[in-house]
Amino acid sequence: MLRKLRKRKGLTQEQLAEITGVTFQLIQQYENGKTRMNTDRLQAIAVAISVPVGAFFGEMEGSLTDEEQKLINGYRALSSPEVRKFVLQSLTK
Repeated sequence: MLRKLRKRKGLTQEQLAEITGVTFQLIQQYENGKTRMNTDRLQAIAVAISVPVGAFFGEMEGSLTDEEQKLINGYRALSSPEVRKFVLQSLTK
């Protein structure tokens, strides 16, 4: 699940490792199931990739339509804060 969520955020293993203060090898181990995350690390990674902790347990899966998930993925892919702000303002009018 971590790999899927990390890629959805558009981060490499190296970038996620840097953000969370661990080695990219540890991120690889998490993604391959060779090492389990403790709760503090799980929370830090969830914050880094902008998902609730429940996303690691499939709580986001199935609760959104494909269209809703595409909107979320598209929004997350926007790198410009100005564009994100514009999109949000356009949706709330």
